[in-house]
Amino acid sequence: MQSLRQLVQSEKSRLHLAIALGATATFLMIWQCWLLATLCDLALHQQQIPTDLPLHILVLWLLRPLLLAAKDLLGLRASQAIRTSIRKQLVGIISSAGPLRQSIASDGDLSTRLLEQVDALDPYISRYVPQLYLVVLCPLAISVAVASQSLLAAMLLLATAPLIPVFMILLGKKAAEASQQQVQALGLLGGRFLEFLRGAATIRQLQAEPQVLNRLNNASEDYRKRTMSVLSKAFLSGAVLELFASLAIALVALYLGLGLLGELPWAKAEIPVSYQPALFILLMAPEFYAPLRQLGSDYHAKAQAEAAFASLAPIWALPVCAGGNVKAAIQPVTISFQQITLQGSEHRTALLTEIQAEVLPAQRIGIIGASGAGKTSLLESLLGFQQPNQGQIRIGEHLLTTLDLTQWRQQLVYLSQHSQWLSGSLRSNLLLAKPEATEQELHLVLQQALCTDFVFSLPMGLDTELAEAGIGLSGGQLQRLALARALLKQSWCWLLDEPASMLPPEQQQLYFQQLRLLTQGNTLLLATHHLAGLDWLDQVWLLQQGRIVAKGTVAEIQAHPLYQASYQVEGQ
Repeated sequence: MQSLRQLVQSEKSRLHLAIALGATATFLMIWQCWLLATLCDLALHQQQIPTDLPLHILVLWLLRPLLLAAKDLLGLRASQAIRTSIRKQLVGIISSAGPLRQSIASDGDLSTRLLEQVDALDPYISRYVPQLYLVVLCPLAISVAVASQSLLAAMLLLATAPLIPVFMILLGKKAAEASQQQVQALGLLGGRFLEFLRGAATIRQLQAEPQVLNRLNNASEDYRKRTMSVLSKAFLSGAVLELFASLAIALVALYLGLGLLGELPWAKAEIPVSYQPALFILLMAPEFYAPLRQLGSDYHAKAQAEAAFASLAPIWALPVCAGGNVKAAIQPVTISFQQITLQGSEHRTALLTEIQAEVLPAQRIGIIGASGAGKTSLLESLLGFQQPNQGQIRIGEHLLTTLDLTQWRQQLVYLSQHSQWLSGSLRSNLLLAKPEATEQELHLVLQQALCTDFVFSLPMGLDTELAEAGIGLSGGQLQRLALARALLKQSWCWLLDEPASMLPPEQQQLYFQQLRLLTQGNTLLLATHHLAGLDWLDQVWLLQQGRIVAKGTVAEIQAHPLYQASYQVEGQ
């Protein structure tokens, strides 16, 4: 996983050029201040002013802002390039992670992170990183120029300079903590808003709009208060930094003014620094503290970026399997689980533990166990989204991790309890599996999946519009439609995770009878809670706490004490 500093390395040439432009602008400022002091000194003593002196001052006055603008533009270009690269990386990781992304946050929260939190890195990249170097180079150059005219004035500047970074850090810690809390609040608000959008049709049907709007208003008001709290801390620290900078400049001005009046306690009736050098020093004094004040302001950008980066770090840390270039088999082959172990989250020590099993070509396996036993994890391990912590999976003669995973997944039919549905017509959702499917093919798979009874009773038939997540149809109807869509794919390997859990018992029996006919000659792994109507399975694996504790026929597993105990509890 990358660090915040490593993110900027890809654009270091632009950022280094921006730093060089900023340093050059400082040298031009020193030159401009010297010329201004010379001009004022000549005017004070009523001496002749060289004709090219005002012209030089005007050129420097115009050139310096151009250099600073170019510096800012380079910083913005570097930030834009880095943020675009980060988004591509994160989108690629999330796409490769598949269901693993849910272990981090909801889709709404992830969307907020990809948009808001990646953009929160912009001030850090475009301003803070260049300023981190300029805060050393610029005051150092100015102090050398001041020391050439007055060593004591330079010492005063250098002695007071550390006060600003010290208070910047002390006050910045509070701002960093507030920024971290703000990032979390924004993620929760984004996730909640997305869930409300997805359920908009159901909310309207239940006439619950006032309650939902009230909850959104309360959440947004809480976020507003958090935002104002962060801003108040930022403004407070900014005011303190300005105060110390102003006091430091006043101290230098006091020394120079008393010196010109000959009223310094240790140098009565003496002028240690004459008018021209004194004015030169006084003109540069604000510029000496300007980079420090700017860094103090940009330090809050650093705190915000650190909070944003912390929210993005779990995405980079996902144990995604990259795969290889080996082409996957397009015909049934043996699938071997060889001591597979998958670690879970901090709240769950292991998803799977030392799974040792084999699926022969065209063998149909049932996977049964209580909720949380590891059935879904075992099926998802074949999708290749997560790198096993231990052991390996073989698909025929090749390791799963060496396969072209995109091509391998195209060979699979994976049905979860809640399949993905997009906003659009039934037809367009079915054609996701096979865009070139004909009308006859659609009617055939709908008939095979027991969908004709409700699809063609709809007013628009296949052209009926679905909302996102399939809102508009029942869970059982969507499960049957998911089977119809899977049949269009014509795969040799089927991974089904309780595909009929939302159907009533009578329809479940019909569903499994159809599944028996439709999967003949194909490899099938079926995760389920019950074995009723599944006596046609070749073998059943009984899972408990991520381990296979028994293998056998349907009758043998039904007689197993663990299955009977689980069935009795669920039956009650």
